[in-house]
This record gives sequence, C-alpha cells and structure tokens, in this order.
Amino acid sequence: MQTTYLQLTLLQADKQGRDAIKYSLGSRLSVEPVWQLIKSCDWQLERVIGGLESMDFSSNVRDNSLLKAHTDITVRKFFSKERALIAPSMLGSLHPVTGEPAIWDGGTLARLLANQQFRQYRSGPDNSRNADANSLLLDIIQNPQQWLGQRHNGKLHLFNRTTEAAQLHNHASLLPDFRRPPPRLLPRRSPLAR
Repeated sequence: MQTTYLQLTLLQADKQGRDAIKYSLGSRLSVEPVWQLIKSCDWQLERVIGGLESMDFSSNVRDNSLLKAHTDITVRKFFSKERALIAPSMLGSLHPVTGEPAIWDGGTLARLLANQQFRQYRSGPDNSRNADANSLLLDIIQNPQQWLGQRHNGKLHLFNRTTEAAQLHNHASLLPDFRRPPPRLLPRRSPLAR
C-alpha cells in the first residue's frame, strides 16, 4: 500500500523488470474502498489479479464489472520502469553444473557462472579482457533466452542474440570446471570449542 493506493507488480520469469505490468488501485480519500474490494475477493490475491487482468482499460475503468459497487476506486494499468526488478522465479537456486550438457542454454550458463565453475575467463568481442563475470551473469539472468554457449578449441564461448534474426555476438570465453564449488555457508563452530 502506498497511502490509500494498492500497487501490484506482476513479474514474469521470462521478462525483465521494466516489462513488468503494474496496477494501481485505490481512492484519494480513504483506504476503505480497496479493503472492501480485497475482502469481496475473499482475500485471494489470485482473484484480485484475475479481475484486474480481465478489465478493459481502453474505456473508463469505473464501468468494469469487477468494481461493481466500488465506485470511488480508480484503477490504472501501466508498465514498470524499474530495470532492476527481477522476477523471484528467476532467482531460484542456481545449482552447480555437474557435467557437460547437450546444449549450453542461458540457464546452464547462469548456473556455471553463479557457482564460479570456470577458469581463464576472458571477455570482450576478441576475448582479450580479463573482466569480472558477475555483470555477465546478471545479463544472462535478465534474458536467459538470448544466450547460448558453444564449444570451440576446448573453450566455451558465450554468445548473445537480442532477436531471432540478429547475429550472435561473442561476449566471453572460458574453460568450464565441473568440480563442485566449496560451500558458501560453513557450519558455525561453538565459541566454547577450542
């Protein structure tokens, strides 16, 4: 809730935060109309979202049947401008890669980079720079469907394509290392143990 308005951001696994759909519903005078709407949907977020998605935003939103008696509620639909928003479904555990996959897709590349299962990382069009792989990892997480890995002379080259018709662009190369990474969280030792 922001003042008397409820803002909902719908994040999808395959879209960036700036493509997220947002809804804002409320009243300038009171929070009560929003609470009544939520209550009429039996406090189920899926019902509220389903009702909002069924509304026709090409006309006056007060004419929609979802709002029924809630005439002092205004509803807006807009697109988020926050690029930094990442869908929670995209942030699931990125488990280590245990062996050479048949296809190096974006998800597998993200897992490899997140677990630092590589050596000799080089970036840039000619793979001459020794840069940090974290920024590339964020790019892959944002648009995994645009990334592909391909083996050449023992190295794994990471390619990006912004559209189906676009050329593949070589962004980096590395040597995969399928050894299991060390655990990030170590068990705590008792302060009494010596």
